[in-house]
Amino acid sequence: MFASKRLAVAGLATAAACNMSPFGGGSGGNYVTVTIQDFTFAPSSVSIRAGTGVVWTNNGPSTHTATSDNGAWDSGPLGSTSGSAGGGYGSGAAGYQLVFVTPGTYTYHCSIHPPSKFPGFTGVIIVTP
Repeated sequence: MFASKRLAVAGLATAAACNMSPFGGGSGGNYVTVTIQDFTFAPSSVSIRAGTGVVWTNNGPSTHTATSDNGAWDSGPLGSTSGSAGGGYGSGAAGYQLVFVTPGTYTYHCSIHPPSKFPGFTGVIIVTP
């Protein structure tokens, strides 16, 4: 089960300001997958072209998030693809997807397991023209 986030009218200004749009809103396209497992994002650094989507999939037993460091997006709790949702945060979805439309560097982390306690549990999306 994937959360394909669609922005409500109130969220459109946020998406425009953050230079991204929800994944799956067009005629398809390219995407890359980031796997969340054992308190890591793999790969932790991804370079993509503008217009490419990123899909985060939780393959571990614990619930995690993919949350922008600057608050631009938050996947919400992503439960395990096996149906287990450890950590007491509810099942949530097993995956989350976004399309990045503007070049830049976008850093993120798991908000349930913050970098202050899990310093290696971070990621970066590098978007090129």
